[in-house]
Amino acid sequence: MSEREREGRNSERSDLDGARNSWSRDTEAADLSTGILASLRTLGYAHVARPHTAGDFEMTACQLGSIVLRTDLAITPERSSIVYKSDEIRLHQDNPEVNTLGWYCVQQDEIDGSALLLDTGDIVAHFSRGEIVTMTTINVRYPDPDQARHNPDRGLTAYLLWPLVNEKSTRTEVYYVPWLLADSYDENQRRVLAKFTEYLRAKEETQLVRIRLKAGESLFIDNNRMLHGRGSISQNSKRFLKRVWIKR
Repeated sequence: MSEREREGRNSERSDLDGARNSWSRDTEAADLSTGILASLRTLGYAHVARPHTAGDFEMTACQLGSIVLRTDLAITPERSSIVYKSDEIRLHQDNPEVNTLGWYCVQQDEIDGSALLLDTGDIVAHFSRGEIVTMTTINVRYPDPDQARHNPDRGLTAYLLWPLVNEKSTRTEVYYVPWLLADSYDENQRRVLAKFTEYLRAKEETQLVRIRLKAGESLFIDNNRMLHGRGSISQNSKRFLKRVWIKR
């Protein structure tokens, strides 16, 4: 993909970059959420480039479903999770029970801090029916959402299992976290998993989407379809995002 093509792909916003600076009524948030949902269906993500406040972001997120977790993301060395570190965050997905992720940018990194996105919505076109079935048997761990059982800051770790591929009536969903793969798989599972990682690698070379949020912008993604990550940033970075997990 040429640099011009990459820039064009990175700037897709599905008409979510209107001129108004903020909104305060539920009807405005509802109208925007309709556009976000349409963009999630087609692109797998929605970049809201129209400047808005954190309160606007919260109001819009509530229109998309129930917010089950709110997190302030900033470099915090004493915290255990990688989301608080300056290191690269490899492409992955969050809790598979959460349908939509949203981020609001309070302050961006001075150099980069771009969100990196990769779409797996075409997975069935790249694997045989037998391979898809095998992927439904490949379990990937995810942190137990009960903080009484899983809280690395307190030395507690507990994981549940979710299939790499989950077949729904209308689509095939993916859940992948490279550092939470199981300790062992059988020979056929290893073969299909290796093909899946190669599928991701090839897509990353040509179809990786980069979105560098500006302060006052937000990003929503379909968590059961899109992988996300970011490159490394400075340990002194002032990057500060508000994240929400949304269930529909």
